Amino acid sequence: MKIVYQGEEIEVERVNVEEQNDPWAEYKLEDGVTLRIKSVLGIVYKAKTKKTDDGLPLYITRSQNVVIAYPSTVPLQERPA
Repeated sequence: MKIVYQGEEIEVERVNVEEQNDPWAEYKLEDGVTLRIKSVLGIVYKAKTKKTDDGLPLYITRSQNVVIAYPSTVPLQERPA
C-alpha cells in the first residue's frame, strides 16, 4: 500500500495494535476548570524502505485527540473513567 508522507509517496504496511492502554492526562487550569485529554490511536503504518534520520523504522500514525473540560463544580466520581 502507498500513502503520502511529507509530500512523498511511500510504500507502507499496516501494523495492528495488539494491546492498548489509553489513560487520560488531566490538567487543572487557573480558572478552576479541569481538562482531560486522551489521544486515540486509529491506524498505524510502518514504512517499508524509508527510515528516520537515526536509521530507525518509520511509523506513521493516524490518531484523534479527545478533550473534555469539567468545571470545578463537577465531582470526580461523576467524570467518565
